[in-house]
Amino acid sequence: MATVETILVILGGLIFIGYFGELLSRKFSVPSALLLLGIGFALRLTGYADPAAFMGFQDIFATLALVILLFDGGLSMNVFEVLFKSGRVVVVGLLITILAMIGAAWLFMLMGINPIIGAILGAIAGGIGSSTTISMTKGLSMPDSVKNFLTLESSITDVFSIILAIVFTQALISGSLDFQFISQGIAGRFAIGVFTGLVAGVAATTVLSRIEKGYNYVVTLAIVLMLFSVTDFLAGSGAIAVLTFGLMIGNEATVRKIINPGSNLSYPVIQDLQAEISFFVRTFFFVFLGIVVAIGNVNNFIIALGLMVLLYVIRYVVIYITTAKTQFFEYRNVLSAINPRGLATAALAAYPLIVVQNILKGDPSSPVALLVPQLSALSEIAFYLIILSIVFTTILVPLANRKKKIPEEGFTMNVLESRKKLF
Repeated sequence: MATVETILVILGGLIFIGYFGELLSRKFSVPSALLLLGIGFALRLTGYADPAAFMGFQDIFATLALVILLFDGGLSMNVFEVLFKSGRVVVVGLLITILAMIGAAWLFMLMGINPIIGAILGAIAGGIGSSTTISMTKGLSMPDSVKNFLTLESSITDVFSIILAIVFTQALISGSLDFQFISQGIAGRFAIGVFTGLVAGVAATTVLSRIEKGYNYVVTLAIVLMLFSVTDFLAGSGAIAVLTFGLMIGNEATVRKIINPGSNLSYPVIQDLQAEISFFVRTFFFVFLGIVVAIGNVNNFIIALGLMVLLYVIRYVVIYITTAKTQFFEYRNVLSAINPRGLATAALAAYPLIVVQNILKGDPSSPVALLVPQLSALSEIAFYLIILSIVFTTILVPLANRKKKIPEEGFTMNVLESRKKLF
């Protein structure tokens, strides 16, 4: 048993490792997720961390990571830019995610596993990870427009993955794909989630500007945590409520003008503090994942490998078709090669199991108990997917760059004209 002093040293060391890992990832284009997962696994092997001692925290840690991820995604997204200026990127992200769901469902059906679980896995793994993608693109010599394409796609697909994973988890629990029944239930949960998120967002934009300086983010984080729980208590989707709230806060200037056009109130921007909290949660969650996930199941590795190959095929085809006759077409190999997974995949992989376990707490005899063994495998598959995607991306990106030397000057000369073709 490690002493308190040893545990504190480990915790402090992890923060430093996470920080230096971020610096190294920018320099060498290798996300720190690999390093953090490896540290977690090493702590498990050396006996400093007992997986059994951490299993009780899995639900709360995975849920907290998901809540922070949702709020971060909403906070960093400009609604008008997504709706009116990024049509092609939205189409790319949505197509890839939907095709990934279909492909994963088909793969699971061939293996005799519930295809709805495959669709959930496809939704979870369909989008590229925002944190890993951003850290990798910062170290690459590419035009800003190509980097922005990838950054925006990763932010959008995180949202798509979250929403679709929630939708199909509800379908799994209902036991069938009765679209009328599912859509009615989902519409109700989404409506409550959106409503509570909107109400909380409007109230926050009015109240936060009056809170004593320095406490804005603390109060905002408290609202986020309570909003998730209260919305679930009201039979709504806490995830959608937090995402909606994040969108409201991220676009608070616009929201305030709609509410009160003559208002000059403002409150400190909270993006910087949110970035640090996200870093903290991301660092410890990847280490936590390395500790608790039991690896070694060959079938799960084969599923992850097969799905990863399928995801690359889907990505290349979609990128090839959607970027045709645009300035991005000549960078299609690089855009296709950058295909990592990150925190969203890791956090969402635990979500269906958490939902089922919560049902079983209220009704231990519920038939959803039969889903537990299959859902328990999702975290291990996600673990493999994160590692494989980062390794594949690290290998393929230099090869794609070697094939296509990026002409910075020629690209810059036609930026304005190219934007017209893109949108």
